[in-house]
Amino acid sequence: MLAKSKIVKGGKISIPATYRKALRLKEGDEIIFNLNNNELTLVPIKTSLQKLREMINQYHDPNTSLVDKLIAERKAEARDD
Repeated sequence: MLAKSKIVKGGKISIPATYRKALRLKEGDEIIFNLNNNELTLVPIKTSLQKLREMINQYHDPNTSLVDKLIAERKAEARDD
């Protein structure tokens, strides 16, 4: 699916409605820009976060709190010192 957009004053561009709908973007959503080999891609932050969660969950039980685990490790280290 191809579309074009113009860069306007201030370096702003519009994302065509069909792309916004496909990516479920709404006003105020944040996106990540990636420039690689002279090509610019954009990814909604919520998509990147979801992919990161999926990667982490491959190696970690999602029912266990990483924060609680870190606190317990820090307390154990403090006791050992």
